[in-house]
Amino acid sequence: MSTQKMKVEVWTDIMCPYCYIGKIHYEKALQQFDHADEVELEWKAFQLNPDLPDNGKGIPVSEYLTQQVGYPEEGIKSMYDSLRILSEEAGVVFNLPNAVAANTRDAHRLIKMAANKGMDTFVLGKLSKAYFEEGKDYSNRDLLVSIGKEAGFEEEEIITMLNSDEYKYEIKQDMQEAGNLGFDTVPTFLMDRRQAIVGSEPVQLFLDVLNKAYKAWKERNKEVSKPEVLKGKSCSIDGTCDI
Repeated sequence: MSTQKMKVEVWTDIMCPYCYIGKIHYEKALQQFDHADEVELEWKAFQLNPDLPDNGKGIPVSEYLTQQVGYPEEGIKSMYDSLRILSEEAGVVFNLPNAVAANTRDAHRLIKMAANKGMDTFVLGKLSKAYFEEGKDYSNRDLLVSIGKEAGFEEEEIITMLNSDEYKYEIKQDMQEAGNLGFDTVPTFLMDRRQAIVGSEPVQLFLDVLNKAYKAWKERNKEVSKPEVLKGKSCSIDGTCDI
């Protein structure tokens, strides 16, 4: 039985720089997509490194990449150079060398909370910008409360959520679902469970795949086939990012 809207599911993590660029590329493609009003978007949580510190105790990204992930200095420089070009093309400020790597669990929980008001895309955008462009620690409770208030929540209800276990199970479910589908890198954009884009691919490719997925959705068969995957630069579950 057909649904009213085509489902687009996106597994993402705030600390993945390609996720921010990919989000921007997808949104630009959606603006050009003739059937955007027939798309339902759902953000899925994916933690690249659940062992990173939280509560505003994050570490500088460059230090994290060299000391914990084991990137060579030349590898980091190459990744930064690539991301700087992508940032310029996307029209965003490149400030990753001054960014902070921290536990993304609470940030994902705030996004889940915001989804109840249809503000999850807004909150994800604010958190991603804070990380990628502003060099802020997205695990800092003050920052999370501030962004949550911008999304229309009261400070008390945000703090209550952060002090609870709310949405932790949902995050585990999202990650388990990604594994069940065979995805272990982010960002992963899964359209109608038939077409997938992994990474921060160009806007035109997002538009092409949206059109292809939409056509399949309109002509959908009862049997869901294995998704066709197009892969660009992304970050894997062990915390390493493509150079």
